[in-house]
Amino acid sequence: MEYQNPKIESSYKENDLGRSLFDIVLKQKPKKIIDFGVLDGYSTIAMAMALSTIEKEIGSWQGKIFAYDLWEKYPYKHVAKQQTIDNIKKYNLEKYVEFVEMDFFDWIKHPESFDLLHLDISNKGETIEMLYQAVRDQVENGSIVLFEGGTKERDNVEWMKKYNYKKISETKVPYEIINPSFPGLSKML
Repeated sequence: MEYQNPKIESSYKENDLGRSLFDIVLKQKPKKIIDFGVLDGYSTIAMAMALSTIEKEIGSWQGKIFAYDLWEKYPYKHVAKQQTIDNIKKYNLEKYVEFVEMDFFDWIKHPESFDLLHLDISNKGETIEMLYQAVRDQVENGSIVLFEGGTKERDNVEWMKKYNYKKISETKVPYEIINPSFPGLSKML
């Protein structure tokens, strides 16, 4: 499957951050991807497109995305789980995705192993610090952690200032911005 900017609601859509996710998955060929905070499924679809492309190039591939979200249980912006599933099906990518209802803050207590993790859950400095502490050993051993944010523009969105959340750029978490387009996509180092 060739990449196409998913026609799914997402803060990533306007600046096509899905292309960055697709390219990273295509290059790294992770077998186990965890996508936390999938909402309508934009990031999941972009990464699943890459898994489909890998499978076509190689002939077979065992890559899988574990799409974690709270869906209807999240008190802020959310969608119905079935809507997310239907969006994945529109792209015929359901064989690459397993849907898991779980809170990130429960998962982080006992993080599972992964090859690539993407986090997009209203990220703030404290969340990124917590993730780094929990998965630093995996990152040091080659696992990839990508997260929404990390740019100064994203650190200064209205809700970050309103609640006086710690800016991601002010954490001591080592990371690099791999796509500076709003809202930004960063990689832990």
